[in-house]
Amino acid sequence: YGHYDAAILQVDEGHDWPDSGLTGHAVVEVCLIMRPHPPWGMNVAWANHFLVYVQQLDIINVELVTHLPVLKQAVRTSGSYFGNIFPLDQISSFAHVVPRFGETADKRLTYMNACHASQSFYLNRYFDKDFFYATNR
Repeated sequence: YGHYDAAILQVDEGHDWPDSGLTGHAVVEVCLIMRPHPPWGMNVAWANHFLVYVQQLDIINVELVTHLPVLKQAVRTSGSYFGNIFPLDQISSFAHVVPRFGETADKRLTYMNACHASQSFYLNRYFDKDFFYATNR
């Protein structure tokens, strides 16, 4: 399994992190950072930029006991994960995502595959003071 990192991605230019909190931002898993080179002689807007391929995590609700946002992998109607490519500088912050196991955890889960096999996650707002205040708006 690959190693994925969660991040806060700015999707609306009118909302700046951390002032606007999660408004105008999305929680994503960073899958790949790249700097593609266009064919020789072509001038494209992304030519001198690092790009990032991310898979989106949707906030489905907030758990009442922990006050943590519950996240689920965004999926297309075909069942494939919803991913997209953005400029790397749209990543506003790292995020701490914790697998949500429910009443019982699958006995086949290990520390190596828990995040990959989980369908639901918590966005841990409490791991950092600044992140807590940014997501508490």
